[in-house]
Amino acid sequence: MFVIIAGLLFSCKKNDHWPPRATEESADVVYDWYKFIAKIQRPSNPQPVIILNNRNFGYIGVGLYEAVSPGIKGSVSLSSRLYQMPKMPTPDAHKHYLWRAVANAALASMFKQFLTGLTDANKVSIDSLEEANNKHFRLSTTEDILSRSQAFGQAVANAIYNWSTTDNFNLSDQGYVPPVFPGAWVRTPPAFANPVGPFLKDSRPFLHYSLTSVAPAPPVPYSADPKSDFYKAAKEVYDIGKNLTDEQKAMVDWYNDSGGAGVGLPAPYHLLSVVTWILEKQNAKLGKAAEMYAKTGIAQKDGPIVTFRAKYKYNLIRPVSYVQQYIDPGWLPYVNNPPYPEYTSGLAGLWTPFLQVLIREFGDIPVTDNAYDWRGLAPRHFASLSKFAEEAAISRLYGGLHYRFTQTATLADGKALGDKIAAIHLINDKGY
Repeated sequence: MFVIIAGLLFSCKKNDHWPPRATEESADVVYDWYKFIAKIQRPSNPQPVIILNNRNFGYIGVGLYEAVSPGIKGSVSLSSRLYQMPKMPTPDAHKHYLWRAVANAALASMFKQFLTGLTDANKVSIDSLEEANNKHFRLSTTEDILSRSQAFGQAVANAIYNWSTTDNFNLSDQGYVPPVFPGAWVRTPPAFANPVGPFLKDSRPFLHYSLTSVAPAPPVPYSADPKSDFYKAAKEVYDIGKNLTDEQKAMVDWYNDSGGAGVGLPAPYHLLSVVTWILEKQNAKLGKAAEMYAKTGIAQKDGPIVTFRAKYKYNLIRPVSYVQQYIDPGWLPYVNNPPYPEYTSGLAGLWTPFLQVLIREFGDIPVTDNAYDWRGLAPRHFASLSKFAEEAAISRLYGGLHYRFTQTATLADGKALGDKIAAIHLINDKGY
């Protein structure tokens, strides 16, 4: 009888502490997935559409959090925090889950559902990694816990994907007529491509704040007068572009991730490599990692929406068009211009809120950017995350894409969005 009672007590004690909560479990499976999927998409030809891929990884980050949040003590669903997000599946409160296995199933499913251009071989690779992880989990958990965890992860992934199909995401210019006025954006050389994303502003964002948020008007009024501040701003871009140093060119190249298959790093993997590096350095557990991929994911989706609302509200001319008209007809910038208006900055409008979320969570810490170690390039080291954001922004001035005042304004606007995202409270008011 004593042996039976002792066995029951031991069993109860084990059930109290195992499986561990998501705040106690290792996040290695998540880090491995994000690194793995970068290798999958890097050689894609054509490369993923930048704004679409950012949007998709926004949903993936939110989905990851939703998959493991029931394993975080006192957590609340993002469905109570995000705009028009439906209720998500909930686990059986009376049964155990292995949250690493939940995350494994959710990520495998979402990568296959969200990422465009995956080949059959890519999908087999995703399935293989998922099963390899499951095989490892079987060494320390029962089959019923594992299968229950897989089913829950897949259910969350499906719910997130179904929600994503209703967000009115649209990069087409069909039906859009660019306005004509002094200083208006015009198609830029060499491709003179049609505008991209005039209706992106109408896509459903994650935050209610992002429904109407728009940057203030450009701080420097347009003018063709050679004595004007606008002319001087354009002349600065021209002068820098004519005298680029090797160091400045290297900086421009570092942030110009759209270099092509096997050369560039498809967005948003540059930023994802940064958040992964920080989380690993912080020894973040699964719960914290999921929260940070979700919050930075919100920046990946809402940053472009807010930025493109400003772009097509103000429709400001690009430096290359202004310079060719008023300063030097033969000048071309170091980097080809993307096909949309200049103000605000697309790169800074994404990077700044993303990095601001990390600043608000971990402080303005030093960071190493090793996004291109796979090409054998030396990493870039920064004294702080804010210095990192500033360099990313200024690289677009050196590349000839933006005026200095645009980058300054976008940094301020992006920080405001990042602060809104960082303020999302994910523990219930009772703290349990």
